[in-house]
Amino acid sequence: MLSKRAVLAAMFAVATAAIGRPALAQSTVLIGNATANDTQAAVNDKFAELITKYSDGRLSASARHGQSLGTNVQMIAALQAGSLQGMVFPAGFLSSAVPELALFDMPFLLPGEPAKITAFAKQSKAAEQMKEAAEKKGVHIIGFHGIGPQHLLTKFPVNTVADLKGKKFRVIPSPPRVGAYQDWGVVTRPMELGEVYTALQQGAIDGFADPPDVLFKMKHFEVADHYTITNQFAFVSNVIVSKRWFDGLPKDLQDAVTKAGTDAIAWADEAYTKAQVSSLQALEGKIEVSEMPPAELQKMKDMAKAGVWARLAEDKRLGPTVEILKEDVERFNKGT
Repeated sequence: MLSKRAVLAAMFAVATAAIGRPALAQSTVLIGNATANDTQAAVNDKFAELITKYSDGRLSASARHGQSLGTNVQMIAALQAGSLQGMVFPAGFLSSAVPELALFDMPFLLPGEPAKITAFAKQSKAAEQMKEAAEKKGVHIIGFHGIGPQHLLTKFPVNTVADLKGKKFRVIPSPPRVGAYQDWGVVTRPMELGEVYTALQQGAIDGFADPPDVLFKMKHFEVADHYTITNQFAFVSNVIVSKRWFDGLPKDLQDAVTKAGTDAIAWADEAYTKAQVSSLQALEGKIEVSEMPPAELQKMKDMAKAGVWARLAEDKRLGPTVEILKEDVERFNKGT
């Protein structure tokens, strides 16, 4: 004869089975971002919004802007440790942890249009290798998307490659970028984006490169009045989450986070396309915007090909990925 306690336990088990597993308690998710009031910040907001939506509120996500959670370096370390859940930011900044990601920064590698950059990354075999490398460093990459082309914002006119010689430029800590600038005679100054305005204002740097959207939204045009169209780099952004955090989620929430990242990428393509066009138009009304003469632009390409491209192709670790990127470019160009 069953005891009263056993009967009650059996009744509870039946009731629980009837209504399904109890819902997971709401969990807070932080998405870190270094910029503010620009499209990158808006994409981070969208990623957070979609995580909350697709998880039916079981995950409550919000983005924190303007380095309020630390610099990119600090946020990446927190993400690897699992105390920060997600980020959407240029892939080159992650190269200190995952060196392969720096190769998206090879000069004159990518198309300038945001959606085309996204399409290139989607078909890239090198990108898949980068994802695998990131997993080993505690970073789960949901996907990549295009931000847009980068041009030169300077405190002086740029009409020739020689005009760049000896000038101090802010760079992100990405070997292809640093190497290319050195090929062009530039003195490189690694620096967080939040320091750039003051550095330009005080003369610590003479210029830097960024897409129109960032320059306009962060008001860098107030302290540098020449913008030269060069397309020497194109920004690829990665939508990433902490592998430690992601692996600890049940499968349905992993699917929700993945869908949120994928849909945020599609949203970003449209948002960045509009933002780059409108911001460039706005800059044209405030500072001098010009194009690097074709002959001088070709000199930049030739110097980079003989310089940083050749050096990294010979690098024991990165060289094989450089070759795969070349194949990716050839395959992508055939399909466009």
